[in-house]
Amino acid sequence: MMFQRMIMAVVGGFVLLIAGASAEQQKPLTENQAKRFVASLDSVDAMRDKLEAEGKIDNINIATKPEAGEAFRPYSKAVTALKDKYPADHARLAKIVKPHGFSAKDWGATGDRVMVAYMALKMQEEDPRTMQMMETMDKSMLDMVPPEMRAQLESTFAMMEAVKNVSEADKIAVAPVKAALDAYMDKNAEAG
Repeated sequence: MMFQRMIMAVVGGFVLLIAGASAEQQKPLTENQAKRFVASLDSVDAMRDKLEAEGKIDNINIATKPEAGEAFRPYSKAVTALKDKYPADHARLAKIVKPHGFSAKDWGATGDRVMVAYMALKMQEEDPRTMQMMETMDKSMLDMVPPEMRAQLESTFAMMEAVKNVSEADKIAVAPVKAALDAYMDKNAEAG
């Protein structure tokens, strides 16, 4: 299923870098921010590939998965993990995203919002019923799941909650870059 591959790309190889969501989360996302974020992706991918070659990426990916009750903020969490575990690489990220008008922290917060809005747009496009199904998802069903599967499902619930609650304004801001994100996701799916 295309949506599952997209989620795996976001949660897996695509989920590299990010930082905390503060007042920036409260401001409306703009089309300009979405365009600048998309423009930064190739440069950040090159950095991600270098981190992967150095064996650092696994530590960062582990830190990006939400814990129970946490919001789905993969980019923000990855930027924070990069800052904590690899400060020199965090500084390198800051240099990479600066020409695009971001600090590392702002890049992460923007990435979270862009990708969540993108996932919502994809769900609406591919199967509008998915959003309705998400409204009826009951977290109590986690009690029926074996403990070894619970953490994965909790992460999925956190991601779905973020997608379900994305603002219309964020979706409108991301809609103009959807085709570019589709191409980017397809490229990453083929490479991975």
